[in-house]
Amino acid sequence: MIGIRVELTIAPGNTDAFEHALAVQAAAVRANEPGNRLYELFKSSNTAGSYTLIEIYEDEAAIAAHRTSSHMAANRPLTTPFLATPPVMHVFTVVPYSL
Repeated sequence: MIGIRVELTIAPGNTDAFEHALAVQAAAVRANEPGNRLYELFKSSNTAGSYTLIEIYEDEAAIAAHRTSSHMAANRPLTTPFLATPPVMHVFTVVPYSL
C-alpha cells in the first residue's frame, strides 16, 4: 500500500468553502475508487488555515486511477482557488510488520 500526506494552507476567510469543496471531492473518491483505502482531511488545532489530507491506496495503479479520474478533474478546480500556497505532498510506502 501507498500513503500520501498532503499539507494544505488555505487563504484566510476560505476555510468553510474549502472544507465543503473537499467534502464533495472525498465523497466522489470514496464512491468511485475501489483502490482507495482512506481519504480524510484533518484540520490543525494549532495553526489557522492549516490542513492535512491523508490518502491511502492499494498500489500505483490505484493512484493513477485517482489522478486521472473524471471526478478529480471536476473537483480539483473547485478546491484549488482556496489554497494560499502550493500543496506539499509526501509519499510513503507502508512498512509491513508482523507480531
